[in-house]
Order: sequence, then structure tokens, then C-alpha cells
Amino acid sequence: MDADLRNRFLEGMSRVASAVTVVTTDGEAGRFGVTVSSMTSVSADTPRPSLLISIHHLSPACEAIRRNRRFCANVLSGSQSFLSDLFSGRLKHLNEDRFGAIKWHPGSTGAPIVDGAVVALDCELKTAVMWGTHFIFIGEVEQIELSTQRSPLVYANRGYRRAIPIAPEDHPPLVSADRLRVGFFITLGPELVPALFADFARREPGVDLRLLEADHDDLVEQMRADGIDAAITFGSVDDPDLAVELLCPPDPHVLVGEEHPLAGRSSLRLADLSDKPMILFDHPSVRRANAALFERGGQKPAIRLQSPSFAMVRGLVGRGLGYSVVPQRPRSKTGPDGGIIHAIPLREEFPEAGVIALARPAERHKPLVENFLAGCRAHFARSQ
Repeated sequence: MDADLRNRFLEGMSRVASAVTVVTTDGEAGRFGVTVSSMTSVSADTPRPSLLISIHHLSPACEAIRRNRRFCANVLSGSQSFLSDLFSGRLKHLNEDRFGAIKWHPGSTGAPIVDGAVVALDCELKTAVMWGTHFIFIGEVEQIELSTQRSPLVYANRGYRRAIPIAPEDHPPLVSADRLRVGFFITLGPELVPALFADFARREPGVDLRLLEADHDDLVEQMRADGIDAAITFGSVDDPDLAVELLCPPDPHVLVGEEHPLAGRSSLRLADLSDKPMILFDHPSVRRANAALFERGGQKPAIRLQSPSFAMVRGLVGRGLGYSVVPQRPRSKTGPDGGIIHAIPLREEFPEAGVIALARPAERHKPLVENFLAGCRAHFARSQ
């Protein structure tokens, strides 16, 4: 095979977002599970609904599925990345008893159904075809379990993501045809949006304001797709189609609980944190920013816990379970449950911590966009 063609194919497919599925089986060949991203429906109109999965031929699950003649496709929820890592073999210390590390129950075929999966499709195997390095399995669904979870775990650009709702565009403006769609990085929203939107609404009472809170990567994609008119986020964007303005320079701080051994320090360096447990705010852009920060400092964080909820991160920090790094000095000095939090300046270069405004150059000076960004500039000027 042409090596360049193969590499471009792999790079291209890495950009295709797909749900993450753990395929399980049980029977005379034993109980196995494997993480896959290649799972799709075949038809809903066969005698029973059918679906297709693709698994590398060297996976032990392949032979087990062929002999057991059954498998269950468990589509993971956005909070189950641990299960994906577990069944992909990344958590080697649990390889001997993966099913002992999770909650599951047998389906109608006997294949394990993972508790909390968005949907579990328990199938009887009908066809197995070897193509290149992978077996293609087609099964007919015997049982379907739907959980209360609705948001699937997504894999794209070689990392986990969560599916987020896009602000609806299917209803008319509330007041007039004038509309402004603004996106905020999820932790900036609660502190900025109420005051900024209230101020803007007083100045532009006839404008229909729309809000999207999301991770940095999602905001950038929404800007490129014309889903929003402006965005306030952290970091940087290298895109000639987007105008970037620095609103607030980096001001990184380390959050620790009142009883943390570093709580009394006036400032910190990364070397002070290297052997301490970290609580990670778990979003792709935050992971990248933290990884870049520690790599530049020649250190590696010891991540103990992680959560996509910043309130949860602050709560865990406030109770002394670890530290967290934030890009700007926080206003709140307590966790959600009242735990005291100390914010200590971090004496390291952290360019990813700057607050920026994004807009498309062609719209940069449109009155509504410029008016809103002027309010953002004024807010950050007052806070510095």
C-alpha cells in the first residue's frame, strides 16, 4: 500500500467523530469485551434490526464472538471514558478482570450489558467476514436497553469529546429580526454572561440574544460554521478566517483547599506541584493546555480525579483532595459545599490562559458585534 495514502487516510478518519462502543460477548468461548469506534446500523427493516461492528482480527474478542455467536454493542455515555480506556487495554493493571471493575448484567443472549450505557444492543451473530486486518460482524438485535443517559461519548481528533446541544435556531426572534449569537467558554459564562447580557440588553433592547456555552474547540467550530457571531474563550486560534483579540492576559493560579500543605504559599512553581495529586477540569482544550504547561516546565501532573463540571472540581479541591490550575484568578473563595479555597499565583508562562474574543473579520465591525465586544473590553478593563 502507498504509505502516504495510508497516512492521509488515518489522518482523515481521525477527524470523523464517532460514538464509542464497548462490544461484549459471553458463552462457551469465554467473556470478553473490546472498545470500538466502528459500529453502525445496517437496517431497521430486516426481520430483526441489524447492525455492523468492525474489530481487529488480533483481538481475543474476535474469536470469542465467532464461537459464542453473540455480542452486545454498548454505546458509552459521555461520563464513561473510563470504560473505553478499560476495554481498549490502556488500564493494564485491570486487564485480568475488566468486568470485575464495572457494573453490568447479562442480556438476553448472555452477553454483558454495561450499566449506564446510552443504549445496549444485544445481538445474535449472523455474518462474519475478514477484510484486511479486521473482522466485520453483522448481528441481528434481540434486545435493546435504553438508559436515562442520552449524551454519548464521542471520539474525534484522537481524543474523547462530549456531544453538546447547539443553540436552537428553529424559532423566530423574540423581539425583532436583529439577532446576536454569542458563545462563551463554559467557566466564563456564569461570571460574565448575566452582567454582559443585561448591560447589552439595556443598550440594544430590540436585539434577540442567543447563548452557547461550550468548550474552546466547539466554540471555534461554531465560529467557522457561522453558528455564532462572536465567542469569548481562552487560549489562541490560528485561523486567518477569524479575528482574535486579547481581552485579558494570562493570570494562572493554583487552587488548593484550606488544609493543603501548599495553602500558605504566596506563589508556586510547577516543581512544587509535581508530587501532589491534581483535580483536572476534564475538557479537551483544558487537557491540552495543562499538558503543554507541564511539558514546558519539564514536569508531569499526577491526575487523581477529573470532572467535566468546574463546580465539582472546586468542591473536590475545597475538601483537600488535590489542587487544580486555573487560567485566571477566581472570584469565589469557596467550593459549592462551603469548603475554603486558596488561589495562589503560579509563576510559570501560561499563554493558553489568556482570555480572547473571536469574530469573523468581515463582521468584526458590524454594530451589534462591535457593541457587544466593547462591553466585554470594558468589563475586563475594570477587573484588571
